[in-house]
Amino acid sequence: MGWNPDSDALAQILGLLRESQSPDTIVQQSVQQKLEELNKFTDFNKYLIYVLTKLTSEDEPTRSLSGLILKNNVKAHFQQFPPDVAQFIKAECLSAVGDPSPLIRATVGILITTTASKGELSTWPELLPRLCEMLDSADYNVCEGAFGALQKICEDSAEFLEKSPNRPLDTLIPKFLEFFKHSSSKIRSHAIACVNQFIISKTQALMVNIDTFLQRYVNQAVDHADKNNFSLLGMRGNLEYGGV
Repeated sequence: MGWNPDSDALAQILGLLRESQSPDTIVQQSVQQKLEELNKFTDFNKYLIYVLTKLTSEDEPTRSLSGLILKNNVKAHFQQFPPDVAQFIKAECLSAVGDPSPLIRATVGILITTTASKGELSTWPELLPRLCEMLDSADYNVCEGAFGALQKICEDSAEFLEKSPNRPLDTLIPKFLEFFKHSSSKIRSHAIACVNQFIISKTQALMVNIDTFLQRYVNQAVDHADKNNFSLLGMRGNLEYGGV
C-alpha cells in the first residue's frame, strides 16, 4: 500500500519551506530550528521527497528547496533512515528523473548521486540499469534527466564504478558513446562528460572501445563544433601512446 501524507503535516512543512525563502535572517533562523526539530520524526523525509517529486502544484523553487534539504539529510545520516523511508526515497527519485522542469530534474539528480555516494550504489542494484534504460526514452526530459544523474554519479563515484565486480562500465561506456551523435548539444555534453571521468585512469571499459571513442568524438566535434569539446582532442595521442 502506498504512502500518503497527512494534509495538516504537509501544510505545516510547506509553510516552513516558503518561510525559509524569506530574506529576513531572523525568520530563516527560526525556520531552520523548526526543520531540525522535524528531523526527529521518521516520516519527515518522506514529506520532503513528496514535495519534490509529487507536489507539482507548488512552485519550483519550493519543491527544489525541499529536495536540497532532503539531500543534506541524506548526506548527514542516510544510514539511520528506516528501510521503508530509504526505499521510498529511492523509488520516488527514479519516478521523477524526467520531470518537465529542468530545476527539478537537476535537484533529483543531485539527490540520486548523494544517495549513491553514501554507499548505496552497492545496495541499489536497479539504479544504474534503470537510468541506462531511460537514456533510450523518446521523451527528451527523461533522457536528459537520466544523463544528468549519470553524469553526477560518474563524477562522484568513478572509483566505485571502475572497481565494482559487476563491471557496470562495460555497459555504460558503450552506451555513452552512442550519444556522442545525439542531435541535442546538451545530451552530447552529458555523454562526453560521463566518458571524460575515465580518460585519465584509462579504465579498461574505455580502452577496449578506444577506436569508437576517438572516431565518434572527432566526428561530433567536427559536425557540431560544440563549445568546450575540442579540449579533449589533445587526449588522442595520449590515449593511443600512453602519455596520460
